[in-house]
Amino acid sequence: MPVMKLGRLLLVLALLCYRSVFAAEGVDHPTYYTPTDTILILGAVPQEIPPFVAAMTDREKKSLWGIPYWQGKIDGKPVVVAITGIGKVFTGMTSTLFITQFKPRLVLMSGTGARINKKLRTGDVIVANVVYEHDYGSLTRKGMVYRPMNGPDDGNEVQNAFSPPDALLKLADKAIATYQAPKVTANGSTYTVKVRRGVVASSDLFGVTERRIRLLRTRFHDDIMEMESGPLGHVCQTLGVPYLVVRAGSNVAQEAPNNDYLRLGPIAARSAAEFSLHLLTYL
Repeated sequence: MPVMKLGRLLLVLALLCYRSVFAAEGVDHPTYYTPTDTILILGAVPQEIPPFVAAMTDREKKSLWGIPYWQGKIDGKPVVVAITGIGKVFTGMTSTLFITQFKPRLVLMSGTGARINKKLRTGDVIVANVVYEHDYGSLTRKGMVYRPMNGPDDGNEVQNAFSPPDALLKLADKAIATYQAPKVTANGSTYTVKVRRGVVASSDLFGVTERRIRLLRTRFHDDIMEMESGPLGHVCQTLGVPYLVVRAGSNVAQEAPNNDYLRLGPIAARSAAEFSLHLLTYL
């Protein structure tokens, strides 16, 4: 076999290994603490949590280190609902703080994201099989060069691919199979929301170029792009905490999404929350 063809083959095999073998699976039981019965529910922005707060009984609004949250029960299950704030730093900070304080048995993130997959419509829901951080590496003139992350335990490498525990994903599959999806009206059409598993990629970028969108489609086979799920998965797997991510598509990914996001974000936020409330009955 010619050397160039052999080199291409090895590169393809390496990429396949990156996407499958190194998508580390999360734990289905907390590693470093005895869990309470609490489920921690996180949204990134205020519009992503009202359905959860409305569904709560015995709810109280409180504050933890200046961060507001709601505590109560949904379908008899103890829950804490909080807003992380936008982006990787706020997500890492808030999720770690609330995990440490409440020792939840699992974390559920629900919210919105820009649509990378052309087949997704506004309100369609993705339960993440795997989440990535697509801005970690070197941005060169030829594009992004990705590499493993270095963790706090003596700088050991961590692959940039985080998957929720298989046991929780199987429960999500049951919820998907029994979900009576609502209809939504968006972009001039009315249709029934679809829910399936998929891929979510995160960064501290709200708008992105067409070049980055192509990379997300071809390298990560991404469905939805946003700013919090990757770091949430990163935090939970580092701390040994079970988690699930639910995202509904809002606007099409673009360089300047502000107006489209403001118009379509509320539809997507409610769609994600409605499925997440159904999912909670299985968790």
